[in-house]
Amino acid sequence: MPDTQTETHSPYTNGPYVVLSDGSTYDGAEGCVIAYITDDGAKALDECYEFKGVEFGDMELITLSDLMDAYNQVHGTNL
Repeated sequence: MPDTQTETHSPYTNGPYVVLSDGSTYDGAEGCVIAYITDDGAKALDECYEFKGVEFGDMELITLSDLMDAYNQVHGTNL
């Protein structure tokens, strides 16, 4: 059982969201990210319905390129 006194909790509790680089219905992987956001970030997103309104400090971003690299490493592929 984890020690709750030393366990840290991420403030990025909302998500994951797929954010396309140009906001279209499909896009290339370059420039796209998976985003997790804080509660403040979620409020900002609810107000304007686009990630441009979320402060950078309220987001944790993982690029699709990094996810693809990790997939390739785990599965021994080169997609």
